Amino acid sequence: MKYQMISAFLMLLLVSVIVTSCEQDKCTRTEEYVAYEPVYKRIDEMRVPVTYDAARALTVPGKIFYYKGYLLINEQNEGVHVIDNRQPESPQNIGFINIPGSLDMAVHNDVLYVDSYLDLVAIDIANPTSPSEVSRVEDVFQNFYSYTDQAGYLVEYKPMDIRRTIDCSNPNWGNTIWFEGDVMMAIDGNFGNTNWLSSTASVNSGVVTGGSMARFTAADDYLYTIDGAEVKVFSVAQTQPVLKNEVTMQWGIETLFPMGGNLFIGSNSGLLIYDISNPEQPTYVSTFAHATACDPVVVSGNTAYVTLRDGTECLGFINQLDVVDVSNLSNPSLIRSYPMSNPHGLSVVDQTLYLCEGTFGLKIFDVSNPKTISANLQSHVTGFEAFDVIALPQGDHVMVVGRNGLYQFDATDRSDLRQLSVISIGQ
Repeated sequence: MKYQMISAFLMLLLVSVIVTSCEQDKCTRTEEYVAYEPVYKRIDEMRVPVTYDAARALTVPGKIFYYKGYLLINEQNEGVHVIDNRQPESPQNIGFINIPGSLDMAVHNDVLYVDSYLDLVAIDIANPTSPSEVSRVEDVFQNFYSYTDQAGYLVEYKPMDIRRTIDCSNPNWGNTIWFEGDVMMAIDGNFGNTNWLSSTASVNSGVVTGGSMARFTAADDYLYTIDGAEVKVFSVAQTQPVLKNEVTMQWGIETLFPMGGNLFIGSNSGLLIYDISNPEQPTYVSTFAHATACDPVVVSGNTAYVTLRDGTECLGFINQLDVVDVSNLSNPSLIRSYPMSNPHGLSVVDQTLYLCEGTFGLKIFDVSNPKTISANLQSHVTGFEAFDVIALPQGDHVMVVGRNGLYQFDATDRSDLRQLSVISIGQ
């Protein structure tokens, strides 16, 4: 009898282990996801004339451009807000330029150059209160748009928050990003907006100034634009831009900064330097390689400032500021790296560096000694998200754009920035 009881107990224990094992195999996980639904358009939906309409509220602001007392703020894939900023304490939202598919822009000789899906569009803004389209170069930006005969051009992904439970047998178990058909799925917070601040041109001038995350930039009578792995060169000496060259570089090029006859190109793997003394024939000079990360860059004198940040769109896992000696363009060398929280755009005026730290706000550094920058933090403004910054050459007026909107500061006292105004999302 005792033997039978022990045998029954062991059998019950074995069944319990088997059942428990089976239950453990049936694992599930519930996560908050963002489903990115593809948006397709036919060419007749994409290629529509530019119009100028009444002012509208900021919803998804992108790049900013300062132009003769006016601010041009990109509304991603929609157009450009025109802000009268001659009194920065009280900026006036005066109009909206409808430009479908617009993300990047630069200004040269009173003309705004902007992408509209596949096309480069030139808009006369000599009178910013009455802009008008003056010319268009068709089908020059092909590398970011896939095409199918059935659906047309894939122009963007629209995010939609969903909650989903998946089984551990699902091949996407544990992945942060995957595709279900042509819908891209991402765990909330692990992808973000890859188009956020694809940003503007960079020209050191009190009249025309753009941010540090430029994909379009003008130098002399030439416009340089990023299209996939290529930099395209346009002559803009005349009303109708003329495509002069297409220079293949590498996938992952992100930002453009012209300085002293050279083009500094930020990529997710390094800083590329090209000689543009012959503006139609950019010539490779050298590369300063760094860890894989998103990579805005600005240059002042013989020093380049490069921010590296993590984020799945850049496949990077590092947050730092690299300070690079570019006195010898053929052999750029690292002066020092400084750990940061989540650095994005930046601007340098004289010996002051303004650095956006995403959700951590804006930091201001004295960079007179590039080897001791972290010890010379002059100010740290928090309470808003900062993604790109413009500091005018006088150094006393700073404009910062982020997910919360546009913030303006009086920076006369670098240790105590005084907020002048805010244009918030929805205004």
